[in-house]
Amino acid sequence: MYTELDIEFNTPEVSRLTACQSLTSQGTLRRQWTGRGGRLLLRQALVIGAGIAGISAALSLADRGIFVNIIDSEGAIGGRARELACKGVDKCVRCDVCLVTDSLYNVGKSQRIRIFPNSTLKNVSGEPGRFRVTIDRRPRYIDEAKCTACGACIGSCPVDGSAIRPPDMGVPLTYMIDPTRCLSLNDQDCSACFDACSNGAVDLSMKPSTKRMEVGTIIVATGFEPFDPILEPRYRYDELPGVITSLDAERLMNLEGKLPSADGENPRTVAFIQCVGSRDQRLGAEYCSKVCCKYSRGIAANLREIDPQAEITFFIMDWRPYELVEDDIFAWEAIDEKVRVVRARPAEIISSDSAKPQVRYVFPSENMIEEEFDLVILSIGIRPPYGLDRMAGLLGLDITPTGFLWTSSERPSLTSRLGIFASGCCTGPKDIEESAMEGTAAAGEAASFLEGLK
Repeated sequence: MYTELDIEFNTPEVSRLTACQSLTSQGTLRRQWTGRGGRLLLRQALVIGAGIAGISAALSLADRGIFVNIIDSEGAIGGRARELACKGVDKCVRCDVCLVTDSLYNVGKSQRIRIFPNSTLKNVSGEPGRFRVTIDRRPRYIDEAKCTACGACIGSCPVDGSAIRPPDMGVPLTYMIDPTRCLSLNDQDCSACFDACSNGAVDLSMKPSTKRMEVGTIIVATGFEPFDPILEPRYRYDELPGVITSLDAERLMNLEGKLPSADGENPRTVAFIQCVGSRDQRLGAEYCSKVCCKYSRGIAANLREIDPQAEITFFIMDWRPYELVEDDIFAWEAIDEKVRVVRARPAEIISSDSAKPQVRYVFPSENMIEEEFDLVILSIGIRPPYGLDRMAGLLGLDITPTGFLWTSSERPSLTSRLGIFASGCCTGPKDIEESAMEGTAAAGEAASFLEGLK
């Protein structure tokens, strides 16, 4: 609970950070103020989105002594990057996945960061320096203070997927109940999870709630939405078991440490089809998604480490250059006979006689070629997150023609509205490292705004 402070706004005593201690003896957050041009700015921030950009922004603000409220629509923070797999087998390959794990740990122990999972922005009013924010919070149906993440609710639930396990290193490390699948929440007789929980954490009477707060600055870091491969029916993602997306591959590697082929065995022949959902006018995404090449290269290298006999084929239009030599597939192809680069955009994927995916493609001036693989990985692109246009409307922000948030080319964290900043993939495609750097940069801009330096 916040404590209101009776302060005369224009006295010299409040020309900089004054008015209260950072924490009371009970650890309760209070309002802080900083002066700027004769008026007071609330020395608190709201970060919308808890992926690596939002987390990095929150940690950087907290390090500057600024209290942070971070909201996310998911039940646990970490964003898409939390689903990615470490690519190192015997040594670190600098995939940056560990950056997410470390950041989650630091957020969880910070006394200056309050986390609001299952929450979305409802309304924003006020002015820069004193925004009045309303957020909607969906119930977890499990009391965070009582849940020990023992898993009894999942073990007892008769409906698959009704009780949701928190991710490893999840913040909060608390189970949830999906109201769309829970029998009891859909007027059917069931008390399995309630009866199984020895701590009394299950509370199906929880209701949606509204939270209001005042903050001095806002950072938008709502991430991205992966391209839906069903929109490319020629690749038959929803039909052939041997066709998966790059994000599917990351999840499987993260959970199981390997990628199974259609028959469940380790795949010996693997194809990567690049630019699926990117650089395609038909699909409304003429831009390059930037990260697909790098992550495909990492997945492929991991496959070769696990199975030195695995054969990798990349189907590309172009390959994005990176600073690291090991990200260059042409150099890799030159020294590894089991790596091949094909400059062609496959026409379609069909099922072979052995029920494996068969890629059909054309070389310039050649006939159609059909080639069978154990596994085909679609390197899907990055799209603006769902609801970004609505959020931009609430915040009064501009959108680019590609659907991402507009930011200044000279100072990339600055949006079209004073006091509101942006970072990460909501402004355009980025990898983990760049998103984290942008989050830190946005925090610097926000802190400078509150301090009245810029």
